[in-house]
Amino acid sequence: MREELYEEMFRMEQGHWWFVAKHRIILHLLRKFVRPPAGGGKACVADLGCGCGMMLRRLIDEAGAEYDGVGMEGAPAAVEFCRRRGVRVEAGDLPANVSLEAGAFDAVLLLDVLEHLDDDAGAVAAAARLLRSGGVMIVTVPAYQWLWSPRDEHHQHRRRYSKGKFAALFTGDGLRVELLSHYNTWLFPAAVAGRVATWVHRPSDTTDLKVPVRPLNAMLREVFASERAVLGKVPMPFGLSLLAVVRRA
Repeated sequence: MREELYEEMFRMEQGHWWFVAKHRIILHLLRKFVRPPAGGGKACVADLGCGCGMMLRRLIDEAGAEYDGVGMEGAPAAVEFCRRRGVRVEAGDLPANVSLEAGAFDAVLLLDVLEHLDDDAGAVAAAARLLRSGGVMIVTVPAYQWLWSPRDEHHQHRRRYSKGKFAALFTGDGLRVELLSHYNTWLFPAAVAGRVATWVHRPSDTTDLKVPVRPLNAMLREVFASERAVLGKVPMPFGLSLLAVVRRA
């Protein structure tokens, strides 16, 4: 990702509806699929490609009694922002330069990371090696190649995913998919309309990371975050993104 986008991310992700809602969904899935050790202590979570560390900050602030988190990030600017946020981070890259201990984690997060990598399958395999037996990987990616837009180019995405292409990443030995679904579904029609508009009128500013006015930001946050209550219970046949929960045997 372009270096200047990390500063933008650092400024926006604490309050922007998309980040806040996504992190609520991920915390909900962690609590559902990854429980702290029965004998006491905290479950260990690795956030790979953790960006500026806001997911880890929310993990500490909202679930620090249950989970202990560490990030891994390859961009020096992002590592510095993580440290400013007061979260633990190690320098490293997927798939070949993983700086965390194999078999040491109860959960691994890959949140909107794979679309940036040439070797997405290798990255999934490297992430799986970090898990203890019974550990869980939570993965999100953008959906539908036909939704490719200038924003994808600006963020240096390699691809967007079909559901089948995404599922094929988790066919390795010892991996069992427990949830695979589209999400960001409720807002999908509006999102598609916005992407189509960029095809017709290509913007000079290719970022959409602007916090809307407070009432609209709050409404979008609550609408998107509400999907956590139905994921895995109600079919989500379409959505702007895809999400998987995958357990290691």
